[in-house]
Amino acid sequence: MRRMSWVLLVVALVAMLVAPGVSAASGAGTARAATPQLKVFAAASLNRAFPAMVPVFKTKNPQYKNVKFVFNFQGTDTLVAQIEQGAPADVFAGASTKYGTKLYSESLISEPRSFCQNKLCVILPASNPAGIMGLADVAAKSDYIAVGSTAVPIGTYTGQVLDKMVASGNFGSDYKTLVMSKAVTCLNVTQVVSLVMLGEVDAGFVYVSDPVYAGAKVKKLTIADTYQSSPLPTYPIATVRGTKMLKASQRFVTFVMGANGQKILKKWGFLPRPAATTTAAP
Repeated sequence: MRRMSWVLLVVALVAMLVAPGVSAASGAGTARAATPQLKVFAAASLNRAFPAMVPVFKTKNPQYKNVKFVFNFQGTDTLVAQIEQGAPADVFAGASTKYGTKLYSESLISEPRSFCQNKLCVILPASNPAGIMGLADVAAKSDYIAVGSTAVPIGTYTGQVLDKMVASGNFGSDYKTLVMSKAVTCLNVTQVVSLVMLGEVDAGFVYVSDPVYAGAKVKKLTIADTYQSSPLPTYPIATVRGTKMLKASQRFVTFVMGANGQKILKKWGFLPRPAATTTAAP
């Protein structure tokens, strides 16, 4: 059996080496410093879909072809704290409407719009050393299960899903307790995925969009709609107050909400935006 201390060490290393952060231009020089930048603070689960939008966005909006997109992918709670502390940002895109509502109430962003939704699933290492065949086995056969911290949306949604699974009577009254007793807590969903791909945990609760980029490195267990949170994980987007790139920021938000942005989000496993956007908490 793997030692918990070793798994926790891996979590720390993943946090330093793998967890997404600010992707900024390297090097120095007058020309590079003069390049306009659009700083997008986005939930960790968007770290494939949003960069994929940039070339299409620039093709559709050639006036911004020389703008450099600088992405900061973190847990949504971290993004909110950074914006509250005055970090320079132009666009905010979180993984829970609760955080959009919070920043809006503090007059730090424009009114947020819901641009996509998600669901949860469980992923396993491709080799599946624990021999997990279904959701019941996740609690029964795992030694370690990666879950998001309750401070970030993926952790909150995981708790809601586990509560519904218990309430259904199909998994036993102690299912959530067993899962959490084996939990390795992560700062964002990217860390959960990384630990599973590395084989350092037996299972992990993630968004259905995450196995899309993980590919053959993981196996996916579907969680039925009956057990999903209600409403589903819903992502808000808005421009940040005081941005010096207001027009470009507004245009990017419009792009994400539009047909081209929605097509790219679908490709990366996200669900369409809800019919009516809202600032209400999930």
